[in-house]
Amino acid sequence: MLNLPERSLYKKRIPKNKFYNKINADSKLESMFREEVDYIIWKHKLSEETTNLDSTEEVQEIQVFEVFLKTGELSREVLENIDRVIPYPILYILRYRDKVKLSMAYKERNKTDENKMVIKSYYETKWMKEYELDFNIISGLTLKDVYDNILRQLIPIQSSIEEDIEDVIELNEKIEKLKREIEILEKKINREKQFNKKVEINRKVRKKIKELDGLLDR
Repeated sequence: MLNLPERSLYKKRIPKNKFYNKINADSKLESMFREEVDYIIWKHKLSEETTNLDSTEEVQEIQVFEVFLKTGELSREVLENIDRVIPYPILYILRYRDKVKLSMAYKERNKTDENKMVIKSYYETKWMKEYELDFNIISGLTLKDVYDNILRQLIPIQSSIEEDIEDVIELNEKIEKLKREIEILEKKINREKQFNKKVEINRKVRKKIKELDGLLDR
């Protein structure tokens, strides 16, 4: 499925309470873990020793966690909790019944505490059958290259390896923001009764669509 080196296989089950106890989680987060997550397997550990790739200051290791779910929905707070207590990038293999989904956060080390992480954003595939998942993980010369490569495949815009991943993420955020603004304006048009106001809102929509097309056709 992911074509990872056999020697990277770790396959260790992690109790759910290891995560929410680590940050003294409130009862709401603890309930999310109990109600939504069945169990978690630490499936792979990608490091210099297991991949023959160089580590970098930004990325020393990449972990692969297999999360078996009780429900088809997983609260973002659950993943954020795990990501904050593990000081490495984590690729999640989410499983529910016979479907699978990949998810990963773009995160950075906390500047005041290197053992903590700052979560920027999450990217994921859709739910699919396992045989449909064709994902190229190991690419590049360093573990940072691998991390960027994974994110590049999850971010829903085309990009090349020559483009800095931070620039790609920033562009995707601009695109998503414009899409949300266009959707809000289109709903306003449908609700608006006055013709002149409809025309003015429609003008704004066309302007934002033109801006969006410019970003998509970069």
